[in-house]
Amino acid sequence: MGTLGEIIQQLGTLPFIGRMVIVFIVGGFMPLSAMTFFYYMLDKREHDFKKAINDMGMNASKKSVKDFHRASLYILPVSFITLICFLAITAIIFADQWSANISDSILLHGGDFGIANGSGPMNKSLVAVSFAFLGGFIWSSSNIIRRLINYDLSPYIYYSAGIRILMASLVSLIVAFILDSVVGQGLPAIAFLAGMFPDRFINYLVDKYKDIVGAQSDLEKELALSNIEGISLSHQERLGEVGIDNAQNLACYSLVQLLKKTPFETRQVLDWIGQAKLLISVRAQIDAYRNMGIRSAFDLFKGGKTKESFAASASSKGLDPIQAAYVFEQIVNDSGIQSLANFESEMNLPGSSATDNKAKA
Repeated sequence: MGTLGEIIQQLGTLPFIGRMVIVFIVGGFMPLSAMTFFYYMLDKREHDFKKAINDMGMNASKKSVKDFHRASLYILPVSFITLICFLAITAIIFADQWSANISDSILLHGGDFGIANGSGPMNKSLVAVSFAFLGGFIWSSSNIIRRLINYDLSPYIYYSAGIRILMASLVSLIVAFILDSVVGQGLPAIAFLAGMFPDRFINYLVDKYKDIVGAQSDLEKELALSNIEGISLSHQERLGEVGIDNAQNLACYSLVQLLKKTPFETRQVLDWIGQAKLLISVRAQIDAYRNMGIRSAFDLFKGGKTKESFAASASSKGLDPIQAAYVFEQIVNDSGIQSLANFESEMNLPGSSATDNKAKA
């Protein structure tokens, strides 16, 4: 049994131990999530992909999800985000032991660099960066957990998380400098939100700028993924990871590759592609076509429609019948769209091989 003094001395080390536990939890989360996916969940993702390919009647022997999830592809991105998290959380947890030694910094002092003005600007900048990191880490961690649950943890997500945290820190610094005399005690909250949503904050400013100078074309607005029903902001971010930034990209993307690289279910992807193929043909008139009951290119193959009957129906809704007939011919005569429409129709028929396979699964 130690003396009372020895016990008190041991208790005095707990704060340091507690800090180190936090450092290792935050810094170790990223590699732990990657190992969990790679060793326990990748096989399930591979099984789901091969099942979808078999549902379409294709040979899945030469197609593999694991081609995009090799262990070697995770080393650099996971190391990148892990290093950022370790350095950032260590700096935050032990800030009281090192921050007082910083006398000047062009990054943290901003416009006050080189002026003997005390530690005020420095402390504000450190608070902004720290809370931005926490916001970025919490958002990235929740996103990674959600992707882990969906068996969709690609190497890219770790690069994205690291860039997000770095971007969040810079955005929060800019906000701190711009709103220095306005935010006051609200700086931590604003910095935290900037860490959670840095890209949306920047996109908002960019969109406002485009609206002012007219830099965003009508075509960009018409072909935006937000015009496709069922695609949320999180879906847009995930599609952006495979290079799909608008409806034209989605309409031309390989169905097999999209199923291989993303976790989305076959029916959902088919519906999005069908909508995208219609959208690039009708563009600004998409709402008028939806009012006619045509929300997807596949709808033109249903109900025994003809060019003449469709043009007449379009005319009754105030649309140009000549243009409607052209859209009808353009879509119906496309062999690629025909194949997708046939498969989409077969998937919805009771007793079809695709439906039976899904039921057995």
